[in-house]
Amino acid sequence: MTNIRKPLLAVASSLALMTAALPALAQDTGGQVFDQDYFSQYAPRTALDMIGQVPGFSLEGADNRRGLGQGGANVLINGERLTAKTDVGSQLGRIPAANVVRIEIKDGASLNIPGLSGQVANIITEKGKGISGTWSWEAKGRERQEPDFSHIHFTISGEAGNLEYTAELRSESFKQSAYGREDLVAADGTLFESRDELGFDVGQTPGATLDLVWKPKDDHIGNLNLEYNKFNYTGGERSQRTAITDRGNDVFTRGRFAEDEWNAKIGADYEFPFLSGKLKTTAYNRVEKSPTLSQFEVFESPNDAVAGSIFTRSADESESILRTEYSWIPTEGRDWQISLEGAVNTLDIEADLQVLDNGTYRDEPLDGASSKVEEVRTEATVTYGWKINEQWNLQASVGAEYSEISQSNGGLTRDFFRPKGFLATTYKPHENLSIRAKVEREVGQLSFFDFISSVDVSDDFDTTGNVNLVPAQSWNGELEFDRNFGEGSSYQVRFYGELITDLVDRIPIGANGDAVGNIDEAMLYGIDNTLTLKGDKWGYKGTELTLQANVRDSQVDDPLTGESRQLNGSDIYNMSAEFRHDIENTDYAYGFGFYRGSDAPYFRLNNILDIQFDGPDTNLYFEHKDFMGMKLVVTAYNLLEFNQDWQRDIFTDRRDVGQLDFTEFRQREFGRTLAIELSGTY
Repeated sequence: MTNIRKPLLAVASSLALMTAALPALAQDTGGQVFDQDYFSQYAPRTALDMIGQVPGFSLEGADNRRGLGQGGANVLINGERLTAKTDVGSQLGRIPAANVVRIEIKDGASLNIPGLSGQVANIITEKGKGISGTWSWEAKGRERQEPDFSHIHFTISGEAGNLEYTAELRSESFKQSAYGREDLVAADGTLFESRDELGFDVGQTPGATLDLVWKPKDDHIGNLNLEYNKFNYTGGERSQRTAITDRGNDVFTRGRFAEDEWNAKIGADYEFPFLSGKLKTTAYNRVEKSPTLSQFEVFESPNDAVAGSIFTRSADESESILRTEYSWIPTEGRDWQISLEGAVNTLDIEADLQVLDNGTYRDEPLDGASSKVEEVRTEATVTYGWKINEQWNLQASVGAEYSEISQSNGGLTRDFFRPKGFLATTYKPHENLSIRAKVEREVGQLSFFDFISSVDVSDDFDTTGNVNLVPAQSWNGELEFDRNFGEGSSYQVRFYGELITDLVDRIPIGANGDAVGNIDEAMLYGIDNTLTLKGDKWGYKGTELTLQANVRDSQVDDPLTGESRQLNGSDIYNMSAEFRHDIENTDYAYGFGFYRGSDAPYFRLNNILDIQFDGPDTNLYFEHKDFMGMKLVVTAYNLLEFNQDWQRDIFTDRRDVGQLDFTEFRQREFGRTLAIELSGTY
């Protein structure tokens, strides 16, 4: 165990000991229901603002899971799941806080909703509020770059008879840059080249969303979600390279990356009584078109490019899902659900590579970079829930999926059969303590881009497509203790582990290919701690402190060397502290935040990349809850000015047979940022 992880484990243990010192707080049993009065001190504008103030609760999204699956996001609206795949934060941001009656925190295994476990937030809203809405505008200024004024959200909600609607128009943007020096050092310690570099990213993501809820009669409910987004992005890097020895280069390089993407989503579901239960059918479709361009050029003089390459790619993606669920309750405290799901996923890529030859770009042959990948999948599950007594809840699911993956390159078609399921239980020895356990057999989600070759023109590191890639599978287990001390104070500790087969990671292909592929076995395990303390109990009215300390370890046999290492880029640790003070009898509040973390290195065919930060990420904010009828928040980020440290070891050949050739040492400064946000309701 590293020296870093030892103190973090000590922190995790100390958090557990701290809870033993707070037995008096266990008197209050109302900590799992948060009404409007609880949130009033924060002056929230949306349901998302309110969820962010629920102690010990963290949002889990539904948009990245395989298919529609079971359970999805750990948020319910009036006891109903969110429709299809959705960005849960975005959807909650479209619900005005004034429409929220209360937020109930429940144990997922106690609900009649298959797949939900752990903490689940049930947001209760009320009708009859008329037309309402929210708006927000944010401006950001960062050192050494132009300010950004175009971060805007506008929502409107209302109802007409048995139809409820919510719409949003948004235009989110980002501008960021990082600058610093990079040194190239030979294996014998000789500095042979120095680089003065600037990296930048600029993007705009406008979009629109419409949510409709239709309740034509009792126990009938239909949902329709429409969404359209644009993603316009430009990024790049400029580097002035200075030779220190004969091995170095005196050149100027320029890299550029651009993407002009659009995507559209439509999701609909309808639930109604059928026989002795309920039948629900959900349909979902997503399409995306993403043309991209990567260009890298080397200049010996300002207008004289002596080398260059351009990689262009147009990617068309689609996902279509149809799911049917039938659920019924044969006796009180017991429920069943049978589900059947079918899905079709496709990725169609056309790619082209050009290289600079005597001042003119010419086409370069590129094998395996243009292809179409398609997966047809079916899945069936049976889920059973049982409320054994007032203290015990049990939920079990068993199922399987069958999928067929085909690729146009080589005409390869493969099929797979994967069992899946879970067993989850919750034990509540008393109202203020919940103990949750879950064991699950999970099938991972593939990225079809890994099937198709690509080129990194700036680093000259190519990725070979792997037509034999298969989804990872894992046995997952977790044990969670959730202690509620009342008055907003709580402590959660979660132990978890995964035994993975067919891990998706970097592997060698042939003699010189570097691809995303499968490794037979791997494992990861960790512990998460979250402690939330409200100061009112000790006379510090309006104060709140949240501490987190998470530690993770992982193991996999490196496919080149056979030596045990951590998973590529896996979390090692992260810890954070957040403090807030709402000044009593005023409209003012302030607070600060602290975050520090570390990730494992990335291993490739002939290099090892380690990216770390030399200090914590810190912020300080001031809030005025009624600034001319609006909410004003001023936030300063990166107060201690952390830097990104990049170290990449380059080998003369594959890591198992080559020797260290040289090392790139890079340090990037990001600068401080000041953000001003205004928001309001109507």
